[in-house]
Amino acid sequence: MIRFENVSKTYKNGTVALRDVSLNIEKGEFVFLVGSSGSGKTTCLRLLLREESPDAGRILELGRDIGTMPKWRVPYLRRNIGCVFQDFRLLPTKTVFENVAFAQEVIGRPRSTVESQVPQILELVGLADKRNNLPSELSGGEQQRVAVARAFVNRPLVLLADEPTGNLDPTNSEQIMTLLERINKTGTTVVMATHDKGLVDRMRRRVIELDGANSCATNCAACTALMSRPEVSDARVSSLRHSRDVQQSVAKSTHDVGRGFDRRRVVDPRGSRTDVQAERVTGLGRLGTADQSDRVDERLGETRRNEFD
Repeated sequence: MIRFENVSKTYKNGTVALRDVSLNIEKGEFVFLVGSSGSGKTTCLRLLLREESPDAGRILELGRDIGTMPKWRVPYLRRNIGCVFQDFRLLPTKTVFENVAFAQEVIGRPRSTVESQVPQILELVGLADKRNNLPSELSGGEQQRVAVARAFVNRPLVLLADEPTGNLDPTNSEQIMTLLERINKTGTTVVMATHDKGLVDRMRRRVIELDGANSCATNCAACTALMSRPEVSDARVSSLRHSRDVQQSVAKSTHDVGRGFDRRRVVDPRGSRTDVQAERVTGLGRLGTADQSDRVDERLGETRRNEFD
Protein backbone atom coordinates (compact mmCIF):
# COMPACT_ATOMS: atom_id res chain seq x y z
CA MET A 1 0.00 0.00 0.00
CA ILE A 2 2.62 2.58 1.14
CA ARG A 3 6.39 2.16 1.03
CA PHE A 4 9.27 4.57 1.59
CA GLU A 5 12.61 3.32 0.28
CA ASN A 6 15.61 5.30 1.60
CA VAL A 7 13.71 8.59 1.30
CA SER A 8 15.45 11.88 2.07
CA LYS A 9 14.05 15.40 1.97
CA THR A 10 15.82 18.73 2.56
CA TYR A 11 14.00 22.05 2.20
CA LYS A 12 15.42 25.06 0.37
CA ASN A 13 16.39 26.77 3.63
CA GLY A 14 18.66 23.84 4.47
CA THR A 15 16.34 22.13 6.95
CA VAL A 16 16.74 18.35 6.78
CA ALA A 17 13.25 16.91 7.20
CA LEU A 18 13.97 13.26 6.41
CA ARG A 19 17.18 11.34 5.94
CA ASP A 20 17.31 7.82 4.51
CA VAL A 21 13.87 6.80 5.82
CA SER A 22 12.44 3.41 4.93
CA LEU A 23 9.04 2.14 6.06
CA ASN A 24 6.20 -0.05 4.89
CA ILE A 25 2.46 0.27 5.63
CA GLU A 26 0.13 -2.53 4.61
CA LYS A 27 -3.37 -2.16 3.19
CA GLY A 28 -5.96 -1.65 5.93
CA GLU A 29 -3.51 -0.76 8.71
CA PHE A 30 -3.98 1.99 11.29
CA VAL A 31 -0.56 3.55 11.89
CA PHE A 32 0.66 6.41 14.06
CA LEU A 33 3.56 8.63 12.99
CA VAL A 34 5.21 10.00 16.12
CA GLY A 35 8.32 12.02 16.88
CA SER A 36 9.44 15.36 18.23
CA SER A 37 8.64 18.63 16.49
CA GLY A 38 10.65 18.87 13.30
CA SER A 39 11.17 15.12 13.03
CA GLY A 40 9.41 14.96 9.65
CA LYS A 41 5.88 13.73 10.42
CA THR A 42 4.11 16.39 8.37
CA THR A 43 6.72 16.07 5.64
CA CYS A 44 5.83 12.38 5.29
CA LEU A 45 2.18 13.27 4.81
CA ARG A 46 3.01 16.01 2.31
CA LEU A 47 5.12 13.55 0.36
CA LEU A 48 2.23 11.07 0.27
CA LEU A 49 -0.01 13.81 -1.11
CA ARG A 50 2.64 14.76 -3.69
CA GLU A 51 2.70 18.29 -2.29
CA GLU A 52 6.44 17.69 -1.97
CA SER A 53 8.84 15.39 -3.80
CA PRO A 54 11.75 13.50 -2.22
CA ASP A 55 15.33 14.52 -2.97
CA ALA A 56 16.41 10.89 -2.88
CA GLY A 57 14.75 7.49 -2.57
CA ARG A 58 11.44 6.17 -3.81
CA ILE A 59 7.84 6.35 -2.54
CA LEU A 60 5.31 3.72 -3.60
CA GLU A 61 1.65 4.43 -2.89
CA LEU A 62 -1.42 2.56 -4.12
CA GLY A 63 0.77 0.50 -6.40
CA ARG A 64 2.43 3.49 -8.09
CA ASP A 65 5.80 5.19 -7.83
CA ILE A 66 4.44 8.64 -7.05
CA GLY A 67 7.85 10.28 -7.42
CA THR A 68 7.81 9.61 -11.17
CA MET A 69 4.09 10.19 -11.59
CA PRO A 70 3.34 12.94 -14.15
CA LYS A 71 1.65 16.05 -12.76
CA TRP A 72 -1.57 15.43 -14.65
CA ARG A 73 -2.00 12.14 -12.74
CA VAL A 74 -1.61 13.70 -9.28
CA PRO A 75 -5.25 14.86 -8.98
CA TYR A 76 -6.38 11.29 -9.71
CA LEU A 77 -4.05 10.00 -6.99
CA ARG A 78 -5.53 12.48 -4.51
CA ARG A 79 -9.05 11.28 -5.25
CA ASN A 80 -8.05 8.12 -3.40
CA ILE A 81 -6.59 9.98 -0.40
CA GLY A 82 -8.57 11.74 2.31
CA CYS A 83 -6.98 14.40 4.53
CA VAL A 84 -7.84 15.65 8.02
CA PHE A 85 -6.01 18.66 9.45
CA GLN A 86 -5.55 20.09 12.92
CA ASP A 87 -7.21 23.39 11.99
CA PHE A 88 -10.29 21.80 10.28
CA ARG A 89 -10.06 23.95 7.09
CA LEU A 90 -13.82 24.18 6.57
CA LEU A 91 -15.44 26.66 4.20
CA PRO A 92 -16.97 29.24 6.58
CA THR A 93 -19.85 30.33 4.32
CA LYS A 94 -21.03 26.81 3.52
CA THR A 95 -23.22 24.58 5.67
CA VAL A 96 -22.14 21.23 7.09
CA PHE A 97 -23.85 19.45 4.19
CA GLU A 98 -22.27 21.77 1.61
CA ASN A 99 -18.77 21.39 3.11
CA VAL A 100 -18.95 17.61 2.82
CA ALA A 101 -20.65 17.71 -0.58
CA PHE A 102 -17.96 20.02 -1.93
CA ALA A 103 -15.42 17.15 -1.86
CA GLN A 104 -17.64 15.22 -4.27
CA GLU A 105 -18.64 18.16 -6.43
CA VAL A 106 -15.04 19.12 -7.27
CA ILE A 107 -14.40 15.69 -8.80
CA GLY A 108 -17.62 15.73 -10.81
CA ARG A 109 -19.83 13.37 -8.84
CA PRO A 110 -23.45 13.58 -10.07
CA ARG A 111 -25.95 15.37 -7.85
CA SER A 112 -27.85 12.13 -7.20
CA THR A 113 -24.68 10.57 -5.76
CA VAL A 114 -24.04 13.60 -3.56
CA GLU A 115 -27.61 13.59 -2.25
CA SER A 116 -27.31 9.88 -1.46
CA GLN A 117 -23.84 9.61 0.04
CA VAL A 118 -23.45 12.82 2.07
CA PRO A 119 -26.34 11.99 4.44
CA GLN A 120 -24.78 8.56 5.04
CA ILE A 121 -21.49 10.15 6.04
CA LEU A 122 -23.18 12.73 8.29
CA GLU A 123 -25.01 9.86 9.98
CA LEU A 124 -21.69 8.08 10.45
CA VAL A 125 -20.13 11.06 12.23
CA GLY A 126 -23.23 11.83 14.28
CA LEU A 127 -24.05 15.15 12.61
CA ALA A 128 -27.18 14.34 10.63
CA ASP A 129 -29.11 16.90 12.67
CA LYS A 130 -26.50 19.62 11.99
CA ARG A 131 -26.52 19.43 8.20
CA ASN A 132 -27.81 23.02 7.78
CA ASN A 133 -25.51 24.62 10.36
CA LEU A 134 -22.53 26.80 9.47
CA PRO A 135 -19.08 25.94 10.90
CA SER A 136 -19.28 28.96 13.23
CA GLU A 137 -22.33 27.37 14.86
CA LEU A 138 -20.46 24.18 15.76
CA SER A 139 -18.10 23.25 18.57
CA GLY A 140 -14.47 22.40 17.81
CA GLY A 141 -15.18 18.68 18.07
CA GLU A 142 -18.14 18.96 15.71
CA GLN A 143 -16.08 20.93 13.19
CA GLN A 144 -13.43 18.22 13.21
CA ARG A 145 -16.10 15.57 12.67
CA VAL A 146 -17.24 17.54 9.61
CA ALA A 147 -13.62 17.54 8.42
CA VAL A 148 -13.44 13.76 8.88
CA ALA A 149 -16.72 13.36 6.99
CA ARG A 150 -15.39 15.46 4.11
CA ALA A 151 -12.19 13.40 4.01
CA PHE A 152 -14.07 10.11 3.90
CA VAL A 153 -17.06 10.92 1.70
CA ASN A 154 -15.29 9.70 -1.47
CA ARG A 155 -14.37 6.41 0.23
CA PRO A 156 -10.59 6.93 -0.08
CA LEU A 157 -8.20 4.01 0.08
CA VAL A 158 -5.91 6.05 2.36
CA LEU A 159 -6.80 8.62 5.04
CA LEU A 160 -4.03 10.94 6.25
CA ALA A 161 -4.58 12.79 9.53
CA ASP A 162 -2.16 15.51 10.66
CA GLU A 163 -2.64 16.14 14.40
CA PRO A 164 -6.45 15.87 14.11
CA THR A 165 -6.91 16.02 17.90
CA GLY A 166 -4.36 18.78 18.53
CA ASN A 167 -6.95 21.50 19.13
CA LEU A 168 -9.52 19.35 20.92
CA ASP A 169 -10.28 18.52 24.55
CA PRO A 170 -9.86 14.90 25.74
CA THR A 171 -13.54 13.99 25.28
CA ASN A 172 -13.70 15.24 21.68
CA SER A 173 -10.29 13.68 20.97
CA GLU A 174 -11.63 10.28 22.03
CA GLN A 175 -14.67 10.73 19.78
CA ILE A 176 -12.48 11.56 16.78
CA MET A 177 -10.31 8.51 17.44
CA THR A 178 -13.39 6.29 17.72
CA LEU A 179 -14.54 7.67 14.38
CA LEU A 180 -11.16 7.04 12.71
CA GLU A 181 -11.19 3.47 14.05
CA ARG A 182 -14.59 2.85 12.48
CA ILE A 183 -13.38 4.25 9.17
CA ASN A 184 -10.34 1.96 9.38
CA LYS A 185 -12.65 -1.03 9.88
CA THR A 186 -14.23 -0.38 6.47
CA GLY A 187 -10.83 -1.14 4.90
CA THR A 188 -9.36 2.35 4.64
CA THR A 189 -5.69 2.63 5.59
CA VAL A 190 -5.27 5.35 8.24
CA VAL A 191 -1.96 7.16 8.81
CA MET A 192 -2.06 9.67 11.66
CA ALA A 193 0.68 12.05 12.80
CA THR A 194 0.48 13.01 16.47
CA HIS A 195 2.40 14.27 19.51
CA ASP A 196 -0.10 12.77 21.95
CA LYS A 197 1.76 9.89 23.62
CA GLY A 198 -1.18 9.10 25.90
CA LEU A 199 -3.52 8.73 22.94
CA VAL A 200 -1.08 6.44 21.15
CA ASP A 201 -0.67 4.27 24.25
CA ARG A 202 -4.44 3.93 24.67
CA MET A 203 -5.07 3.03 21.03
CA ARG A 204 -2.46 0.23 20.97
CA ARG A 205 -1.91 0.41 17.22
CA ARG A 206 1.28 0.20 15.20
CA VAL A 207 3.65 3.12 15.76
CA ILE A 208 6.29 4.49 13.39
CA GLU A 209 8.73 6.79 15.18
CA LEU A 210 10.68 9.38 13.23
CA ASP A 211 13.92 10.12 15.03
CA GLY A 212 15.31 13.55 14.26
CA ALA A 213 15.42 13.11 10.47
CA ASN A 214 18.04 10.40 10.85
CA SER A 215 16.14 7.15 11.09
CA CYS A 216 12.76 5.47 11.28
CA ALA A 217 11.72 2.68 13.61
CA THR A 218 8.43 0.81 13.58
CA ASN A 219 7.08 -0.29 16.92
CA CYS A 220 4.14 -1.29 19.10
CA ALA A 221 3.72 -1.91 22.81
CA ALA A 222 3.87 -5.69 22.49
CA CYS A 223 6.96 -5.64 20.29
CA THR A 224 8.68 -3.22 22.67
CA ALA A 225 8.19 -5.73 25.47
CA LEU A 226 9.39 -8.54 23.24
CA MET A 227 12.47 -6.58 22.20
CA SER A 228 13.40 -6.08 25.86
CA ARG A 229 14.07 -9.79 26.25
CA PRO A 230 17.81 -10.68 26.01
CA GLU A 231 17.30 -13.44 23.45
CA VAL A 232 15.78 -11.07 20.90
CA SER A 233 17.40 -7.76 21.82
CA ASP A 234 19.70 -7.86 18.82
CA ALA A 235 16.84 -8.24 16.35
CA ARG A 236 15.43 -5.37 14.36
CA VAL A 237 12.04 -4.12 15.52
CA SER A 238 11.11 -3.49 11.90
CA SER A 239 11.52 -7.20 11.17
CA LEU A 240 8.74 -8.14 13.58
CA ARG A 241 6.08 -8.30 10.92
CA HIS A 242 3.73 -10.08 13.31
CA SER A 243 3.17 -6.93 15.40
CA ARG A 244 -0.55 -6.66 14.65
CA ASP A 245 -1.05 -10.31 15.62
CA VAL A 246 0.79 -9.71 18.89
CA GLN A 247 -1.49 -6.74 19.59
CA GLN A 248 -4.53 -8.92 18.97
CA SER A 249 -3.19 -11.45 21.48
CA VAL A 250 -2.69 -8.60 23.96
CA ALA A 251 -6.25 -7.39 23.47
CA LYS A 252 -7.65 -10.89 23.99
CA SER A 253 -5.65 -11.33 27.18
CA THR A 254 -7.05 -8.21 28.85
CA HIS A 255 -10.03 -8.76 31.17
CA ASP A 256 -13.14 -6.63 30.80
CA VAL A 257 -12.50 -4.82 34.07
CA GLY A 258 -13.26 -1.23 33.01
CA ARG A 259 -10.53 1.35 33.19
CA GLY A 260 -7.15 0.40 34.66
CA PHE A 261 -3.96 -1.57 34.10
CA ASP A 262 -3.76 -5.34 33.89
CA ARG A 263 -0.40 -7.08 33.49
CA ARG A 264 -0.81 -10.37 31.65
CA ARG A 265 1.37 -13.00 30.02
CA VAL A 266 0.55 -13.63 26.38
CA VAL A 267 1.84 -15.93 23.68
CA ASP A 268 2.70 -14.21 20.41
CA PRO A 269 2.04 -16.02 17.10
CA ARG A 270 5.65 -17.25 16.85
CA GLY A 271 5.49 -19.02 20.22
CA SER A 272 7.51 -16.55 22.33
CA ARG A 273 6.15 -15.42 25.67
CA THR A 274 6.35 -11.88 26.91
CA ASP A 275 4.98 -9.66 29.69
CA VAL A 276 3.02 -6.66 28.52
CA GLN A 277 1.25 -3.84 30.33
CA ALA A 278 -2.08 -3.15 28.67
CA GLU A 279 -4.53 -0.39 29.47
CA ARG A 280 -8.19 -1.16 29.01
CA VAL A 281 -10.04 1.94 27.75
CA THR A 282 -13.75 2.12 28.40
CA GLY A 283 -15.60 2.45 25.07
CA LEU A 284 -17.26 5.76 24.28
CA GLY A 285 -20.21 4.11 22.59
CA ARG A 286 -21.54 4.78 19.12
CA LEU A 287 -22.16 8.19 17.63
CA GLY A 288 -25.86 7.56 17.18
CA THR A 289 -27.63 4.31 18.00
CA ALA A 290 -25.82 1.00 17.62
CA ASP A 291 -28.23 -0.22 14.93
CA GLN A 292 -27.87 2.97 12.89
CA SER A 293 -24.06 2.92 13.10
CA ASP A 294 -23.82 -0.76 12.20
CA ARG A 295 -26.00 -0.22 9.12
CA VAL A 296 -23.87 2.74 8.01
CA ASP A 297 -20.64 0.76 8.51
CA GLU A 298 -22.03 -2.11 6.44
CA ARG A 299 -23.07 0.20 3.59
CA LEU A 300 -19.68 1.93 3.56
CA GLY A 301 -17.85 -1.37 3.57
CA GLU A 302 -19.93 -2.65 0.66
CA THR A 303 -19.64 0.46 -1.53
CA ARG A 304 -16.04 1.60 -1.01
CA ARG A 305 -13.60 1.22 -3.90
CA ASN A 306 -11.24 -1.75 -3.82
CA GLU A 307 -8.54 -0.66 -6.23
CA PHE A 308 -6.75 2.40 -7.54
CA ASP A 309 -7.86 3.34 -11.02
